[in-house]
Amino acid sequence: MAGLNLSGVRKSFGSVDVIHGVDLDIGDGEFVVFVGPSGCGKSTLLRLIAGLEDTTSGTINIGGSDVTQMEPADRGIAMVFQSYALYPHMTVAENMGFGLKMTGSPKQEVDQRVSKAAEILHLDTLLDRKPKQLSGGQRQRVAIGRSIVREPRVFLFDEPLSNLDAELRVQMRLEISKLHKKLGATMIYVTHDQVEAMTLADKIVVLRDGIIEQTGQPMNLYHDPDNVFVAGFIGSPRMNFLNATVHSANNGLLTLALDDHDRIKIKIPLNGELPGKGDKLFAGIRPEHFAASGSVCFNVEIDVIENLGGTSFAYANTKSETPITMELENGHLAKEGSLFAAGINPDNVMVFDKMSEKRLR
Repeated sequence: MAGLNLSGVRKSFGSVDVIHGVDLDIGDGEFVVFVGPSGCGKSTLLRLIAGLEDTTSGTINIGGSDVTQMEPADRGIAMVFQSYALYPHMTVAENMGFGLKMTGSPKQEVDQRVSKAAEILHLDTLLDRKPKQLSGGQRQRVAIGRSIVREPRVFLFDEPLSNLDAELRVQMRLEISKLHKKLGATMIYVTHDQVEAMTLADKIVVLRDGIIEQTGQPMNLYHDPDNVFVAGFIGSPRMNFLNATVHSANNGLLTLALDDHDRIKIKIPLNGELPGKGDKLFAGIRPEHFAASGSVCFNVEIDVIENLGGTSFAYANTKSETPITMELENGHLAKEGSLFAAGINPDNVMVFDKMSEKRLR
């Protein structure tokens, strides 16, 4: 296995820049997830690592070797795509061993590697079946098995679960997580689904418009986001951003007035430079941080309540375009169309500058 380093990697298509000087270190055996909205450049970055796209500038290093100009087959990587891309006329065993066969590997070695991969992926009883006889999850496992038999230095996954239904996505997510622990391999995984990112990754790389916004462990990004984009993207449902104005700021204490909620005031301690009186900010509050016992309370009108069994979410009307999302406590008495007292603890409120969207700490 091997680690990976990107230094100043850029990619342009004609006059359009899509990757803007990415610097990134990925450790040997690390599971890294590239996450971001459609068009953020995550799949392009993965294809640059794979050698399926040429870099405009910068270097890509795998296992201590500069592979920037190498052909994909020489980089020691294996890629699992969104589509299974299995040969319909071949059996599972033949699909998994086809790549090795084409490189001239001895039949005995091919059979041994296929058998080992099939055992890891619980495909050993399906080796004689054709793809049409398999479920979607089984087909994706075959595609992963085809990568395993190559014994690559780095595994690359490009949204491999997006074609599966919800139940199979959860099942395959667990399978991939167990596979990483079993192989100890370096894996890079692309997804737009932040739930996949949070549950699979050792490290998440959050991308927007070809730029890395923030990198870190899943829970570090959740608890300590750098800006509005990361705070809103990591966490489900997303963080609420309430319009606020600085009422006062002195001695490390910031007092905010919530613009859309009768100028309710929240006192928040800050370690850094304090904004000035009258400055416009966002107060970030996660849905799960609303509680009846909160020391600050304001009334909202509830439009919709979603009861999901173990938990419920209420969506409250506001003067802004985006409703407030609240996770309700067990035994809540909230009703659609009625006023609800939303309580918050100031310690759970994050503050963001409205112009730069950077977080104030």
